[in-house]
Amino acid sequence: MFENTISTEAADRFYDRLGIGHDRAEIYEGLAKKQGLARLDLRPGQRVLNVGVGTGKEHLQLQAAVSPAGAAFGLDRSPVMLKLAYSRTGAPLCQADARRLPYVSASVDRLFSSYMLDLLAAQDLPGVLAEFRRVLKPGGRMVLVSLTEGVDWRSRMLVGAWKTAFRLNPIWCGGCRPVELAALVQNTGFASVQREAVVQWGIPSEVVVAER
Repeated sequence: MFENTISTEAADRFYDRLGIGHDRAEIYEGLAKKQGLARLDLRPGQRVLNVGVGTGKEHLQLQAAVSPAGAAFGLDRSPVMLKLAYSRTGAPLCQADARRLPYVSASVDRLFSSYMLDLLAAQDLPGVLAEFRRVLKPGGRMVLVSLTEGVDWRSRMLVGAWKTAFRLNPIWCGGCRPVELAALVQNTGFASVQREAVVQWGIPSEVVVAER
């Protein structure tokens, strides 16, 4: 795994410019997100936190799953993404950093984060995962979806090309690079850690499920 990526400020600028164009990534992210949302096992009345809400497409599904008595909260660093997500969902959203979640401890039943951790520097990942664990209730469930290493010849080839582009200029990849999070999640104190690889159009993603 590449230890470093683009700066936080560069990521902010990139995703602010990308805006609604971020939805085009569904061509290789959609299946893994669908699997991740299913593994959340959401129920009406629960409180779910979406870290890195993006354009809000998945947040609509979170809202529907916990309605009518539950609540779906979301955050993102990008004000453009937050505006798009709010226009789609009307949900309670905030601009915040995943390294310092603005929520009290043990306050959410479920936590979902897709294609956000593969954008962060390796040194930040343990602290972010610790924050995720802090805000989850005991017995709560977390699902992470990220770009990952290849699992067959085609996905390995495409990841190799992705890594080459990343080495030349990480911004060409939006700052995202393949990660493998299961061991880090385990080391943070989560239980029942499971990992599944999902390949769409040759691009591999991982879905990591764990419990507080």
